[in-house]
Amino acid sequence: MTANTAPRYTVVGDNASNAATGMAPTLTTAAADFTGISTNNQLVFTAGTNGSRLIGIHFEAIGTNAASVARVYINNGSANTTAANNSLIGQLTLPATTTSAVAAVGSADFYFPNGALDLDISYRIYVGLGTTVAAGWVPTPTQGGDF
Repeated sequence: MTANTAPRYTVVGDNASNAATGMAPTLTTAAADFTGISTNNQLVFTAGTNGSRLIGIHFEAIGTNAASVARVYINNGSANTTAANNSLIGQLTLPATTTSAVAAVGSADFYFPNGALDLDISYRIYVGLGTTVAAGWVPTPTQGGDF
């Protein structure tokens, strides 16, 4: 078997949420499933026209929240309402947070297994919460790039 001996480098950085330049979605409502088909899962990242690489997702609390779990799914670019199009790739415990005027509220980082995830053209990353929280969590793709 011949291996690819040429390293892959991204051409342009891509930390855009939902394949746009807008703010990342705010997660507040429980998806509480393991199939990725809940309407409460939010689109966080879409691979570019030549595919993309993503290192992780940064979760920032935006106020007081109960503890929960974030579930991260890969979608093959087709309808996320079909379980066969989604794959649970990992989970991250999100701590309980309390709003404060003098201290950071809280954050957590999810890193993809093996240090990075190469996504095929139009593949997507969705994220959902295990329980409903009060203020919400904002998931932002980190160290992403398009090939």
